[in-house]
Amino acid sequence: MGFNLSEWALKNRSLTVYLMIIAVLAGLFAFVRLGRNEDPSFVIKTMVVQAAWPGASVDDMLKQVTERLERTLQETPHLDFLRSFTRAGVTTIFVNLKDSTRAREIPDIWYHCSQKHRRHAAYAAGRRRRTGLQ
Repeated sequence: MGFNLSEWALKNRSLTVYLMIIAVLAGLFAFVRLGRNEDPSFVIKTMVVQAAWPGASVDDMLKQVTERLERTLQETPHLDFLRSFTRAGVTTIFVNLKDSTRAREIPDIWYHCSQKHRRHAAYAAGRRRRTGLQ
């Protein structure tokens, strides 16, 4: 047969208890030194852009809203990819930044994206008024 750990532990109880106490103390020491940040700092590198045009068909949303927003959002610095979902009257675009984007740059990037979205919203509102669509 081979080495039987259980038999050895029973024969050497004092050494086994000593090793168990050392392991518990090492675990407690590591736990005490463990960083405890209630809200750890991490940056989300995905922005959701959503546009609604009540009463518009899926085709209208794709041609007049989704494609235009995507073309504009393609100019976003550090852009990794865009993913869009379009339904009748609503389009949702996920703007994903590259993992290499620094955290301090992200608020400015999101600000510029929101400005672009506002410009498109103002354009669409004016266009709906001129064409009589609601």
